[in-house]
Amino acid sequence: MMQATRQSSHSPTAATTHQTDNRQAPVMLRAEGLKKRFGGQVVLDGVDLELRRGEVVLLRGENGSGKTTLLNILTGNLEPDAGTIRYQADDTPRTYRFPRHWWQELNPFDHFTPEFVAKEGVCRTWQDIRLFNGQTLRDNIVVAEPDHAGERPLFALFAQGHVQRTEQEMHQRADAMLVRLGLAGRESSSADKISLGQAKRVAIARAVAAGARVLFLDEPLAGLDHSGVTQILELLERLVREQAVTLVIIEHAFNHIHLHGLVTTDWLLENGKLVPNGHAAQRTEIHHIYPWMEFFIDDASTVIDEPLPNGARLTRIRRSDRAVQNEEAVLDIRHLILKRGSRVVIGLDDEQQETGFNLRVFKGEIAVLQAPNGWGKSSLLAGISGLIPVFQGDILLGAKPINRLPVWGRVREGLHLIPSDHNVFPDLTAQEALRLAGQQDAIAELGILARRRSSELSGGQKQRLALLAEPNWATPQLRMFDEPFANLDIAAIRAAAQQILSQTTNAVLIALPSTT
Repeated sequence: MMQATRQSSHSPTAATTHQTDNRQAPVMLRAEGLKKRFGGQVVLDGVDLELRRGEVVLLRGENGSGKTTLLNILTGNLEPDAGTIRYQADDTPRTYRFPRHWWQELNPFDHFTPEFVAKEGVCRTWQDIRLFNGQTLRDNIVVAEPDHAGERPLFALFAQGHVQRTEQEMHQRADAMLVRLGLAGRESSSADKISLGQAKRVAIARAVAAGARVLFLDEPLAGLDHSGVTQILELLERLVREQAVTLVIIEHAFNHIHLHGLVTTDWLLENGKLVPNGHAAQRTEIHHIYPWMEFFIDDASTVIDEPLPNGARLTRIRRSDRAVQNEEAVLDIRHLILKRGSRVVIGLDDEQQETGFNLRVFKGEIAVLQAPNGWGKSSLLAGISGLIPVFQGDILLGAKPINRLPVWGRVREGLHLIPSDHNVFPDLTAQEALRLAGQQDAIAELGILARRRSSELSGGQKQRLALLAEPNWATPQLRMFDEPFANLDIAAIRAAAQQILSQTTNAVLIALPSTT
């Protein structure tokens, strides 16, 4: 047991420094006067920008500042209300002026859509990775390659040999790319059987296979452990160094330090305007290695670290304003084994033997589970809440076995879970979701956003809504949060932590990726 103290700040890993003066490089994309509003809210108010070959831009801004909206516009997923965009990454530059006239959409060669923008060499990745889970890793990359011969009816009918040869060449290129990504031997694995870090690498590779000369990345490091961050940074650095790909990165504030050796230009989106801040590599902000901890501890808190199998650890935070009953376990997990198909995801020891997983969370404490990607954090929370079946072992909530209870029965017993994804109703407005959860008082906190559909919110706004919409039907025994700080800026993280602390509960279990 030890008193809580602040850790020294440092970056576990930074990308190889490659600072290059891009001011003389060719312009790949230029936008002028971009404007966008949703209802009465102005999101973009005359944004001007210019991207050059090999430039790496860090796009910063608070939650709701319009970062994802700007990415959606520049990649053809959303039309601005006004402005001009000129794509010059390809040999045939194309200019779009907005608002567009109805007759322009009649031209089949001049649509402003993601597929037309992708043909100009401008691609993106998403916060939710969007691989084809039922397809192999090889096919996830091959599908993005342009000009498949087999897609042309005459070739498919009369030149089958040519089609087979080109498809084989595409497969070979995809396999070679997977080898460079450290995924040799996984070419035929389906996309739902790889870790988060591996999936993000495949998503980036798919964009490159599509011919990306300008690549927009929406939080590529989010949810990754130390190893995953290192692998993604090495991949991005290679794309810039070897292929002069232009990158625009939106990233969580706590991950900015990892990007300092890679980023050449820093943009701040604030009040609908884009403010260039020069070379981000010269910035010196350093974050706490455990950035979440400072929001949960007070001066008299006690912090206990306990090792768990396969590189995980449990951090118990015991605040001075919460009485901790060591004898009273709110959650008691005994010899638990969970499987996904035939694969054991929870229950292996360090020697990979099926010994079962044990964990206790005591009344009054905040327990933080930190584990590498692929360890099974989300599966563990899903098993506790009844979303996946228990293969072996026991789960007790307040000394009562809950293995046989359905999900709704566990909720009735006082078990709440806010998952890391699919945690809002996309077709409901924010205020409808809050009313459904019995949280009408929280509607005012969202302001004008309360009237928007959940599917129209940014990643950070969705996460904020999910936390605010935690059901208020009864005092829960245990509240579980799977990566509750994903997509949130520092101010929003502080507010989320205060919300978690302020609500009455017996215990809290939070799952986060490892930082070391």
